[in-house]
Amino acid sequence: MLIATLQIILVVSICSGAEKPKKKSCKEHPQLSGACFKVKGRMSFSNGNPSVRIWPVGTDRMLGISEGRFYLEDYANVPENLVQQLNWENAMFADFTVCPFTDDEPGVMRYVCVESAENILIRKRK
Repeated sequence: MLIATLQIILVVSICSGAEKPKKKSCKEHPQLSGACFKVKGRMSFSNGNPSVRIWPVGTDRMLGISEGRFYLEDYANVPENLVQQLNWENAMFADFTVCPFTDDEPGVMRYVCVESAENILIRKRK
């Protein structure tokens, strides 16, 4: 009886402790260089760094989702539910709310984090 009770206590404590602490949102990141803004774009995986990028539709620009330089453990640079929908075979078209880490400079990838996405459409990559 005592062993069964200890096993139950152990399982309950492991399960309750398994929850990850919720990360702070992108818009709260202390290294932002400006105000958040909306952009209609395509998010997909790419070779190189950063591997997750957003192409603003109708432009020749690229927004990089920072994975290293602006990574802080307690902050989400992209919501986990968005990343879970991506793979190398598809792309996500959406209205993204992004927050900049770097200034907008022509010819240079701008580093951002993603606060949210609306009107999400997942399409196979060609």
